[in-house]
Amino acid sequence: IPLDILFDIFQHLPIQSVLALRQTSKSFYAITRLRSLWALLLRTLVQEQNIPIPYFDGKSLGSLSALELERLTCRALALRSNWTNPNPNVKREIDFEEPSEKDLYIFSMEFLPGKRNRWFISVATRGVDQFRLQRVIQCWDLAVLQPVCIAKLTYMEGPYDRVVINDDPSSPAMIAIQSSLTEILTIDFEEKNPESAFVPLSTIDGLREIHLLSGSTLVTRRPEHDGEVSIWDISDQPYEKIQLVSPSLSPFHYCEAMHLCDDYIVIIRCQIVELYSTIPRPNNIATPGVSISYPLAQHSFQQLIQSVYMSGQVNWHAARSRRPSPINIVVRYRSTDLWPANTLHLFVLTPNPAYIPGRETSLYNLPYVAQPTLVQTIGSPVFSFQMSDVALGRYGTVIWLDNYYEDWAYAREPSEFDQRLAGQILTATGGFSTSQHGSHDSMVFRVRDRNDWRRVAIDEESGRIVVGDVDGAITLFEYL
Repeated sequence: IPLDILFDIFQHLPIQSVLALRQTSKSFYAITRLRSLWALLLRTLVQEQNIPIPYFDGKSLGSLSALELERLTCRALALRSNWTNPNPNVKREIDFEEPSEKDLYIFSMEFLPGKRNRWFISVATRGVDQFRLQRVIQCWDLAVLQPVCIAKLTYMEGPYDRVVINDDPSSPAMIAIQSSLTEILTIDFEEKNPESAFVPLSTIDGLREIHLLSGSTLVTRRPEHDGEVSIWDISDQPYEKIQLVSPSLSPFHYCEAMHLCDDYIVIIRCQIVELYSTIPRPNNIATPGVSISYPLAQHSFQQLIQSVYMSGQVNWHAARSRRPSPINIVVRYRSTDLWPANTLHLFVLTPNPAYIPGRETSLYNLPYVAQPTLVQTIGSPVFSFQMSDVALGRYGTVIWLDNYYEDWAYAREPSEFDQRLAGQILTATGGFSTSQHGSHDSMVFRVRDRNDWRRVAIDEESGRIVVGDVDGAITLFEYL
């Protein structure tokens, strides 16, 4: 059989069958050692399926040997097989070192992008007295057997206190925090004293809500004015480049999630999806000050949003054609009794087929269809005073914390319900991928009989999930 026909057949075989053929004859042994075969299998079975490659870390495929390509392919498919199992098998469970103070309360958590996701950021809150709170930011090294804190920053909480992580791993600016002013920080990973490892780079005076940090771009909102969103350049001396103003909305339409790309930004407020151009233009009315941009497109959800999470989907085909990738959105609406509704709604913001890449974003060249497409709803009960959180990855994995009870008929009190860590895979086309078992059911990573998990973070590339407790304890689960 010609080699190109064999390669075409191999693409339709399970990877275990390809490896089994290696043991049948000298000819198949030689063929299954070819670099060209594993380059093809990595591309067709992994990259084109938008499956993350563990520990790939942006390497050049041209520089990798046949053995390295084979290992990457097998590792990626092994992780995906376990990850999409209805009950994924945890390979390792690690508790971070015990918090030195028992009154810490996990506020947020996130993997630091790049650097093989080696570093992990946790943000906790601690009460100083009846009226004041402290923030404790810690950076953890996950490359060792027992995660260790290599950087720690403690400061008094401000009225609009937030911590955002830079989504561009190449930028020296890694974290932005808001206390009495806005600070841009980096981390000195070589510093021996954790208390000195957070290094200030620049500051911006004034109180504001900080929402997004991407490369040298910082996005903030001024709650004390008309709710306009400001885009800052922090590369040298920070300055405000442009204001995003929505005249039809009140100042109480808070920003819930943002996605910045090229020359546009998508903003989700408490009920509205908006798309703006981020290119500064001269104002039509000759007034001094910063350039103003108005919404190019808007869409209103049916209900007010309790919480929303948004992430661009890694899409091999879109990247090859330099077109926008789908944006995944997870929404939990508010219920009439002020508690979160017991359903997660999964949307996809679909790229506009008429969009022309390379041409400036405008009213006549929109990168996305303004109305998100609802692709699925998932029952996710959250009972009164119970904890819930959602994390959304770039490869389409959504994981969440909710409540669960095996026998609902005999459940009477909220304390009787277990807490569940579950997930689902959303494909780049807006549908749900099927697991090796051919099921659309959610993955259930863990169920336990306590209700003190508060936050969850995800690292799809390495197959890791981190959960944080209300008492400051942090646990890492590895699935590869």
